[in-house]
Amino acid sequence: MTIAEIALAAFLQVRQGKSAEQVICDDDTNHVFILLCNQSSSARPDEVWNTSLLNLRKANKLALYPTTSRKAPNPDAKRYSNCVAQAVRLMERQFDANVDRIICNPDMRCQFDAMVQYLLPGASVFESRYKALTLRKTKRLRPEPVGQIIRATASSFLPLAELEARINEIPTASGVYIFVDEDKTLYVGKADNLRRRVGDHVSTWAFRELISAIDNGSRGIAWIYFHALPVTCTARELSAYEQELIRSRRPEHNRAGKTFEE
Repeated sequence: MTIAEIALAAFLQVRQGKSAEQVICDDDTNHVFILLCNQSSSARPDEVWNTSLLNLRKANKLALYPTTSRKAPNPDAKRYSNCVAQAVRLMERQFDANVDRIICNPDMRCQFDAMVQYLLPGASVFESRYKALTLRKTKRLRPEPVGQIIRATASSFLPLAELEARINEIPTASGVYIFVDEDKTLYVGKADNLRRRVGDHVSTWAFRELISAIDNGSRGIAWIYFHALPVTCTARELSAYEQELIRSRRPEHNRAGKTFEE
């Protein structure tokens, strides 16, 4: 039997009406699926079986097995969408991996789970993983080619409420930065010196007002993501990187000439 045939047979044994994505994202069901696959073949990494199952679904090879065990709607779908997307985007740059691999690979999936928990405490592990695959399936996590060509030398994020105290954790290299909250991307910017430029934002009245609102609970948590780029990155490449992020993330304050400071 081929890997695909083994994955299909195991899927049919464990699915109980579930979709391929549900089998991959649910720890208990996925554990049994992997065991069955390895019993029918020489043991292979979990990622191989999960990827094979996902590819079967993408190739429409599961059309004869409709999903009858529907997932209940998630009342916090919008918050999950944003936090999950931010986690996936950061991991794409850290590990040069797409969303399918992040969810199918156990080690990457654990790091993804931890990142989502940090961004959205109490988030369901299953819902987060399922949302990541759903965003990919509905083309809301389209590739960002410039970010794949110009590899970041460092990528990380900080809560805005801690930014002033931790500003020295921002590299002095050139790069791009992204302000986000629980619901949306707020602003994307570029800088020849990330630490200095982000420090300029910290000193503005608008930033102080934002932090005050977070502290008094009138708005949710917000973060800054940053990607330091190689010293060989030209001004033109830096601008292209920023413009791609603006097109992809659709930040609220980059529209109609607005800036984060306004």
